[in-house]
Amino acid sequence: MLSRPKVETCPKLKVNRTSGVLIAVAVAILVRAFCVIYTIVWSRLINNYKFSNDLLCGINGGVTRGAGRNGEVGTLWQYVRCFSQWDGEYFLRLSLNETEYLYEQNHAFFPSLPLVIIFAKKLLPKAIQNADTCLLHVILAVIINNFFFIVATVGIYVFPFIYFKERQNLENGHVLCTMNEENCFYLHHFKDKEECNRFSFFLSIIYSFSIGNVHVISFYNESIFSCFSIWGFNFLQLSLNSHKRKYSFEILSVISFFIASLFRSNGILFLIPLFFFNVHSCTFFQHCYSVLLHNVGEEKHKKKIDIFFHFSSKKVVLFFVLHWLKALIEAIIVLSPFLIYQLYAYHLYCMDNDDGWKEENKKFYSFLANFVKSPYFYLDIKKYRNYENKTVLRSTPWCSKTFPFVYNYIQHKYWNVNFLKFLTEPRVNIVYAAPVYFISFHSVVMFFTRNYFIPSKMLMIFNPLFGNITHLCVLTLYLLLFAHNEIILRLVISSPIFYLHYAYLLKYFEKWNWLFFANLLYFFVGPPLFGTYIAWT
Repeated sequence: MLSRPKVETCPKLKVNRTSGVLIAVAVAILVRAFCVIYTIVWSRLINNYKFSNDLLCGINGGVTRGAGRNGEVGTLWQYVRCFSQWDGEYFLRLSLNETEYLYEQNHAFFPSLPLVIIFAKKLLPKAIQNADTCLLHVILAVIINNFFFIVATVGIYVFPFIYFKERQNLENGHVLCTMNEENCFYLHHFKDKEECNRFSFFLSIIYSFSIGNVHVISFYNESIFSCFSIWGFNFLQLSLNSHKRKYSFEILSVISFFIASLFRSNGILFLIPLFFFNVHSCTFFQHCYSVLLHNVGEEKHKKKIDIFFHFSSKKVVLFFVLHWLKALIEAIIVLSPFLIYQLYAYHLYCMDNDDGWKEENKKFYSFLANFVKSPYFYLDIKKYRNYENKTVLRSTPWCSKTFPFVYNYIQHKYWNVNFLKFLTEPRVNIVYAAPVYFISFHSVVMFFTRNYFIPSKMLMIFNPLFGNITHLCVLTLYLLLFAHNEIILRLVISSPIFYLHYAYLLKYFEKWNWLFFANLLYFFVGPPLFGTYIAWT
């Protein structure tokens, strides 16, 4: 239940959209700079007991990479090494090895971020390229991740406009684009454009102080993933809002989700919003919605006749088939990064390839280049069936599975990921992650209990936010049941509906102010624990 709304005691601030975006960007930059300095300070105050990255980079007299080492390089490395802790160590190692996977457990980390670092380095002047490799890679990761987080902040700022206020000026005007206080309780306080401006600004500030702030400034891929996730959701709704440019926005959304899927395996969950987008944009389902909405008192038999009357012409049937073929292609595009990565691991560990092939394809980007040149060679199903019939030496048991995915196997074997681990092996992680789980599930419950539809609750699937809320629900359940529970602190920043709900509770209801206290606590506690390799993975 929601408590009584906050009472406004001061004049409302007028925020222009353009100036609001600029101020939000400025705040995001300042907060990012503060987080970087704050993390460095704590890493220098508390001695870090883990020196694996120092050994990897040859800081203490070991093997050198790049330019010759000197005191200045060693000193600067001591300041930035805190950004390559935990998972960052593996991303750093992959970038140094040019995406060569030397160990099976490293396949838990997608190669896209190391590739971004490698190619970004090549764009720099030669003098900078010859600098210390480890140092340069970490600095590049920090700069790139902060940049994409700022772009994500702009995306989160315009999110309410796209889903709420911009719906008043639709070009196509079909019934599915109607959203009001009856079917969206967030609109109870968005009475005018100015209020939406103020809320968007407040939302962007809350996002700048995100719970997973240290992960978006470190050698992690959450920042880029979240950026393209948020803009993918924005482009999906813009496609529904627009008529003349709907296909352009749809293509941009698929591209955004595709790029995000290059960085994390949970990118496959973008199939959820894509599916409901295609339901909303399908003319048959639009017809069904109209029939169910306007023929309230009619008999069910007549409703069925009216619904299937839509297929009275062959042209309509053809367009229906083409629409879902397009949806299938979009799904394949979003799935392709995950599948290609699994295919690379299968060829690396399960196929009896000769030494020449292994040497040529040991680095992921080399395998990817060869895959693009001759995809049929790698997608020939008959070849894999023949291997199943032969006695082939398989180094790991996952090779003989019906669906031989290395990712699931290594998460269980090397990273101790188990079903219901928070019950079988209780840890404190679930306790400090509890507020985020609470907000996520609260947003889901509020959506299904406060969004009233007439004449049937079945029409809830046509709500523009349904794909967002379902995506958040599945993501949260998956992280709770099948993953290390604490990683929701950093993965949830990719969900705009989570921060929309969170900011809405903070701004309009006094009861939930304690959530912001928890947010600030995590904001200030996370960097010291992360940078000193104590906790906060």
